[in-house]
Amino acid sequence: MDLNRILRNKREFRDSRVNRDSRVNRRKFREEWLLNKEYSDWLRKDNRDLSTAVCNVCNTSFSAEISVIKRHKEGTKHVNNLKRCSASTSKKQQSIVSVFKSMPTNEKQLVKTSEIKLAAFVAEHKVSHNVMNHLADLLPKLFPDSQIAKDIRLKRTKVQAVINNCIGETEKENLISDLKSQMFSILIDESTDIAVVKTVAVVVRYFDPMIGKVITRFWNLIQLFDEKTTDHVANAEKLFNTVIGSFQKYEIPTENIIGFGSDGCNTMMGCNNSVSSRFRQRCPGIIVIKCICHSLHLCASDACKELPLNCEKMARNIYNYFKSSSKRQSELKEFQYFAEADVHKILRPAQTRWLSLNAVVQRILEQWDVLRLYFNSKWLEESECHDIHACLNDPIIKAYYYFLAWMLPKFTTLNSCFQSESILITKLHGKMTAFYKELLLLVLHRNYVNSAPIETIDPMTEINHKDLKDIYLGLGVQKELDSVENEERKLTLRKMCKNFIIRACVGLRKRYCFNDKIMTEIAKFDLEKVISDDREESVSSLFPLLPRIAPTSIQHQQELDDEWRKLPLYYKDLDLSQPPDVFWHQVAELRDQHREGNTYFQNLPKFMLAILSLPHSNAECERVFSRVNDIKTKKRNKLLTKSIKGNLLSQQAIQRHGKNCVDFNPTHAMIAKHNNDMYKNIETIILSDSD
Repeated sequence: MDLNRILRNKREFRDSRVNRDSRVNRRKFREEWLLNKEYSDWLRKDNRDLSTAVCNVCNTSFSAEISVIKRHKEGTKHVNNLKRCSASTSKKQQSIVSVFKSMPTNEKQLVKTSEIKLAAFVAEHKVSHNVMNHLADLLPKLFPDSQIAKDIRLKRTKVQAVINNCIGETEKENLISDLKSQMFSILIDESTDIAVVKTVAVVVRYFDPMIGKVITRFWNLIQLFDEKTTDHVANAEKLFNTVIGSFQKYEIPTENIIGFGSDGCNTMMGCNNSVSSRFRQRCPGIIVIKCICHSLHLCASDACKELPLNCEKMARNIYNYFKSSSKRQSELKEFQYFAEADVHKILRPAQTRWLSLNAVVQRILEQWDVLRLYFNSKWLEESECHDIHACLNDPIIKAYYYFLAWMLPKFTTLNSCFQSESILITKLHGKMTAFYKELLLLVLHRNYVNSAPIETIDPMTEINHKDLKDIYLGLGVQKELDSVENEERKLTLRKMCKNFIIRACVGLRKRYCFNDKIMTEIAKFDLEKVISDDREESVSSLFPLLPRIAPTSIQHQQELDDEWRKLPLYYKDLDLSQPPDVFWHQVAELRDQHREGNTYFQNLPKFMLAILSLPHSNAECERVFSRVNDIKTKKRNKLLTKSIKGNLLSQQAIQRHGKNCVDFNPTHAMIAKHNNDMYKNIETIILSDSD
């Protein structure tokens, strides 16, 4: 509580008492009386006499009048005591510094290492920094025989400085060094956190020669607007300038940018005025790839709209019926035990989570008989159970669920595949083409699908459609339809399921270009085809399609092509079972023992590893925002973006230098940064964060 504010209000209240009878507004007088009461309550809380004030600096008491307090504050005794108090505090701080300086060098290093590892623990486990205020004082009591535990001075301010400016800053410098020497792709996405702060996550994908793999690393988390900004329009120009500026700030050459990936919204992927169009203009020849996971999710969501609304409505009603009642959940368990079914909870159908409907459908089918028995006993008593009871006893609704349980895993399996960090850019075209053909063959004649070029097939052309009775919808659907006598309802179900498949095909055709020359050619150089007998004779077909990766001169192109042609001669020296990035790194390490250890392949591995660095999805950006939500919670909703970025970089550094905080060993660069300079810019963070 602010004592000066209370005293000021008390004085104003005292002066107003003279004129209170002349006041018309009685509410104002009531507010002034409450202010006086607030002052009295504050004194009582501190066990003070209402008529006495105490100065802790001078250790004296006097009358609690405004004039007396002011005179004491300006008096010589109080001013001198206040100076001595400040001087003793600064001497105490200097003594701590002098004690640290007097330590042996080896002991200093151990203390710094211990503090950095403790900070890494806080960053990895997303612990509130305030925990260190007590932990730092607790360690000497837990380990009284340890001098290092006694010398650790790591509280809230310092742990934040270590995370941001030691661990995080070192990781940032390593990234800058890598990106200045390696070709890389950029993946971005924007989101709004729990404090309604709009940020952009920037992720880079490149080959790391130190570990011999293509990796995806968090680069930056950028806040688009500060508190003083009134225009909060996140248009394409704003996003592009923000992202490209984060690389120009560290003098990273834009010539190293070879790929860009994001979701398919118009701001990111529009033809004329988007972030991707600006990248094409700024970096001619850049490969722009729309996130295939977002595309699959949208295709499945659009296709589900062709099915009756009762299917989704039933799933939501069942979840809402059980979600807030422990009594109903316990009753459902009794029915599960009675029916000898698995004791599983009903899942929630999410709106934004990728293809979560598949798990919901599988769970309801698993518990269908249990749910039907349960709601058969409830529908006469509770009106909210009528719709659920009717759907559970309708074989047509169950047939729709069997259809979804057979169809949706086709999307989720492919989606899960592309969400991984594995090298999939060379498999992208083949997997999408195979999936598209699989759906086409369900509704179109096989001869037509196999004979026509895939990019010319129109799923909407009815002349090539199969008869409704010949369309395969899965064994579960056929089983349920056998028990239905109404032929009209059967025909309606078949039509809706057919429309589901057709709409999914139309969505895939719209969101993925099946005649894309770049992806078609890249698919020819998948590792399985590279080591096969029918491999391509030359890589020259990629040169005009990948101008930012391919060599520019004819001489260098010829050298690269010659290396490609002689590669099969060295298969016996390579492990062909390795992932593609590891395989090409092995190729780069092959050395000629007769020519002073020179490498056999100097151009081909670099060219292929750059291709493997192209993005295939934007899932890594989504993971960044998931980690942000774990860091910035309801209780830590005032964390600055800079603090969150420091935590993300620190988590990444821990993974780079060890599997977790236990195996993490601080590098010499981190220990060197552990000095007084690590407190730079930390004051504003401390004042603004309520961690």
